[in-house]
Amino acid sequence: MYNEQDEFTVINELVYEFKIRDAMTKKVITVHPENTLREVQVILRENRFSGVPVMDKGQLVGIVSIEDIIKALDKGYIEEKVGKWMTKNVVTIRDDVSLSQAVSEFQIHKYGRLPVMDENQKLVGIITSGDIVTHLMLELNKIAEVYAYSESKRIAEMRKTDISPSEVSIEVDVRSNDFDNAGIVSQKIKEELVSRGIDSKVTRRAAIATYEAETNIIIHSIGGKILARIFEDKIIIYAIDWGPGIEDIEQAIQPGFSTATELVRALGFGAGMGLNNIKKCADKFEIESEPDVGTKLTIEIQFNK
Repeated sequence: MYNEQDEFTVINELVYEFKIRDAMTKKVITVHPENTLREVQVILRENRFSGVPVMDKGQLVGIVSIEDIIKALDKGYIEEKVGKWMTKNVVTIRDDVSLSQAVSEFQIHKYGRLPVMDENQKLVGIITSGDIVTHLMLELNKIAEVYAYSESKRIAEMRKTDISPSEVSIEVDVRSNDFDNAGIVSQKIKEELVSRGIDSKVTRRAAIATYEAETNIIIHSIGGKILARIFEDKIIIYAIDWGPGIEDIEQAIQPGFSTATELVRALGFGAGMGLNNIKKCADKFEIESEPDVGTKLTIEIQFNK
């Protein structure tokens, strides 16, 4: 459940708003399986990279890291071909997913970099934790200032007119594998809460919880819906999917646990942090699930707590 020690900052929110394509390095230097590890060593040194993708006939077939080069120097096979020693099972990420997905992958796999693919599985960039930090540093002040100004202006207008907001419901259908529209529901909820002058920290928690719930439906289910009911003192978010359901709820809420398919993981989703992140955002959190039927999440966030 939500704990004030689990502070959600503007940066937490921004990693959900920005896409991988916004922060990735687009100029990608690659090598071929026939290159030697010595040649890779030179490339890494000259470009100050920690790893390079390996391409063959336009396809990503592996990756070589600085750790691989150090091992090759130590074991004496630095003159051998890349194809023999490269990492072949490469975890990639889509360019149209949020930065939060990359953060989760870095936490789970402890990688230093991830190749970025477009919807056609073409290599279009590289993302590192350093790229994410740099992008957030460049954008944080500008976005935070605009956000703060807009919020304060709306709060002031509400106080002038002494409006008492009535209950509002927001309901949106969520389709399985509809990655392009991930985040639309959370944005609608955020806009409504900001227009009511709700505290920015509360708004941020609601937006993050909704995004995670929406993404869970997209990744793990055959489809569903998000229903948000906004009252004067709280918001209750219902995330309902039509299956396949959760067999072991206690296991499902553990950090890192995921039932995402290999295809979904290859696209950069399903790192297994969603339910745990939702629980951290919520003041009250419930899961009801029946295998082969579906799952219902109830997320309550109070405005004045």
